[in-house]
Amino acid sequence: MTSHRADQKWRPSLGFVIFTVLALVAVLPLMGLFFFRLYDNQLIHQTQAELIAQSRVLAAIYARDVQARLDNGIPLGAAVPPETLPDPGDQVTPIRPALDLAGNDLLRRRPDALPAPKPADPGYVEIGARLMPIILETQKVTLAGFRILDPQGVVIAGRQEVGQSLAHIEEVAAALQGQYSAALRIRVPDKPPPPIYSISRGVGVHVFSAMPVIVNDHVAGVIYTSRTPSNIFDHLYQERGKFVLATLAVLLTTIAIGLMFSHTVTRPMRELVERAARIGRGDRNAFQPLQHYGTRELAQLSDSFLDMAQQLSRRSDYIATFSAHLTHELKSPLTAIRGAAELVQDSLQSKSDTLTRSEQRSF
Repeated sequence: MTSHRADQKWRPSLGFVIFTVLALVAVLPLMGLFFFRLYDNQLIHQTQAELIAQSRVLAAIYARDVQARLDNGIPLGAAVPPETLPDPGDQVTPIRPALDLAGNDLLRRRPDALPAPKPADPGYVEIGARLMPIILETQKVTLAGFRILDPQGVVIAGRQEVGQSLAHIEEVAAALQGQYSAALRIRVPDKPPPPIYSISRGVGVHVFSAMPVIVNDHVAGVIYTSRTPSNIFDHLYQERGKFVLATLAVLLTTIAIGLMFSHTVTRPMRELVERAARIGRGDRNAFQPLQHYGTRELAQLSDSFLDMAQQLSRRSDYIATFSAHLTHELKSPLTAIRGAAELVQDSLQSKSDTLTRSEQRSF
C-alpha cells in the first residue's frame, strides 16, 4: 500500500519563514544604507550645491570690484559665447548639482599649478588682496578651499599657489570660456581613514567647482573652490537622533507585522494542526470551532476540515454499527448450524462405536 505521508526531512515552519521574511524586510533598508552608493551621491550633490552658492557670492563681489576698475583700463578675458549667456528675461538662472559618483565623472588627481606665463594685472592683484580676508573668514566656517583667478587663470588670492597658473586644469579652462564647470577628482587623504570608512567611496574624492565671473559679457576671472564631501559616518553621527528614530520605527513596524502574522496566520494554523491530531486519536471533543480563525481562508479551511472529519466520523460510526448488527444477525444461524453439526457428529460417532462392538462379539 502506498503511503501518503510526507517524507521525513527538515522543512521550515511557517513561523520561521515569516520571521525570516520580516528580518529581511527590516535589514534591507540598513543594507542599502550600508553600501552608501546613493547616499554618497547625495552628499556630493550637497557639497557641490554649497560650493556653487559660496562661489556665486564671491563672484558677485569680484564682478563689482572689476566693474569699478573698468575706467582704469583693467583688462577683461575672453568673450562669453551668446548661447552661454543667460536670457535677460529670466529672473532666476539656477545651477544645479550634476556630479555623479556612479558615472564616469571621477577624474584623476588635480594637476599641480604651473608657472604663470605673465604676472597678473595689478588691478586684479588689488582685488585679490581685498577678497583675501573674506576668503579666510569663509574658510573657517565652510572648510572649503578658495582660489580667485584672473581672466588668464593666474591665482590672485588663496592660501596657496598665488601667482601660479591653473588655466591648464579642465574645469578652470571651461570656466575661462564663460561656462560653469565642476569635477570629481581622486583625493589622497592626509592620513589613512579607519577601515570602516573605506566602505564609502566619498572619502576618497574631492569636489572642485569653477565659477566664471562675467562682466560686460566677458570673463573677468574664476572663483575656483574645492571641498571633500561630508563623511557618511560623520553625517550619520550628526543625525544620530533621526537615525535612531528611523531604526526604532523600522523595528516597531516589523514587530507589529510579525504580531499581525502570528495572530492571523500562525496561531490558527497551529490550533488546526492540534485539532487534526486530536481527531486522529479519536477525541470527539475536538469537533469544536477554533478559538480564532484569523483570516477568511483559514476559516473556510477549518470549516471544510471539521465538516470532513465529522462526515468521516459518522461513516466510521455507521460502519461500526452495521458490522455489529451484521455480526449479531449472522451469529444466531451460525450457532444453530454449529450445534446441529455437533449433534450429527455425535450421532455418527455413536453409531460407529455400536458397529464396532457388534463386530467384536461376532468373532
